[in-house]
Amino acid sequence: MPSSFADRRRPLLKEADVAALTNIPLLMAEAWNRCDAEGFAAPFSRTADFIAFEGTHLSGREEIAAFHRQIFATLVRDSRLEVTVRFVRSLRTDVAVVHSAVRVTLAGHEQPSPGRTSMQLFTVLRRAVGWRVEAMENARQLTLERQATLDAYDDLTHEARHSVDTLLTVAG
Repeated sequence: MPSSFADRRRPLLKEADVAALTNIPLLMAEAWNRCDAEGFAAPFSRTADFIAFEGTHLSGREEIAAFHRQIFATLVRDSRLEVTVRFVRSLRTDVAVVHSAVRVTLAGHEQPSPGRTSMQLFTVLRRAVGWRVEAMENARQLTLERQATLDAYDDLTHEARHSVDTLLTVAG
């Protein structure tokens, strides 16, 4: 029988720890929704690693904030995040893993964009100042059907991909 959410986090984490860890992605989403780069980066340690969905590697809280200042002013301005924490798992009393799912609603849209659904995996350490994110990876979540479509596109000839790209540009 698989262990439950509660079983996996005990006895190493107290309920207050689980609440604090669960709150990290939620606070980040609130900061995102305010376009607050410093608030978004606040849960990270000074030396944290952040891997963005497309592979960009950001090093440290300052670089994470600077990157998000830029995208909040341009690419994702006025977008909204909805976050669901999927699990919190303790590795030791001072180390935990948090996994969340994120849906993004772009500015001017009423519904989240399925192509922007992401998963986030956090490695979090307890410090004297509380829990701090040491590493986070943000990855797009694809269905098997969507991946199959992308694979089929990759299998097209150069000319066929160009035709599809032209059609999508005209439609978009």
